Amino acid sequence: MTFDKLSDVYHSGTKNEENQPSHLLIADTNIRNERCTVEYGNPCQYFCPAAVYVMEQGKDTRLQIHLNPSNCVHCKTCDIMDPYQIITWVPPEGGGGPNYENL
Repeated sequence: MTFDKLSDVYHSGTKNEENQPSHLLIADTNIRNERCTVEYGNPCQYFCPAAVYVMEQGKDTRLQIHLNPSNCVHCKTCDIMDPYQIITWVPPEGGGGPNYENL
C-alpha cells in the first residue's frame, strides 16, 4: 500500500500556521532556479517527503522554486541533502509540526 506525498503529510498530523513566516530559508533563489536546474534537476522537489518544494512556471515562463512551508514535516532532509547548502531549516513559530501518535 502506498500513499502520495500530500496524504503522508495528512497522516503525519502536521499542524503549521498558514500565515506564519516561512521557517525554510533559501539563501539564493537564483542558484535554485537556474544552476540547480541545469546541474541536478532540482532534487529538492523529489527528496522532500512532503512536497514543500515545487517548481512552478513563473511570469517569464521559466521554472521557479515555490515553497509550501505549511506542508513541512520537520524532517530536515532539505537542510541535509541540498547540494549547494543554501536551504536553512529553522524552528517554526508557534510550536507547530508533526504529531506522529497515529502512525
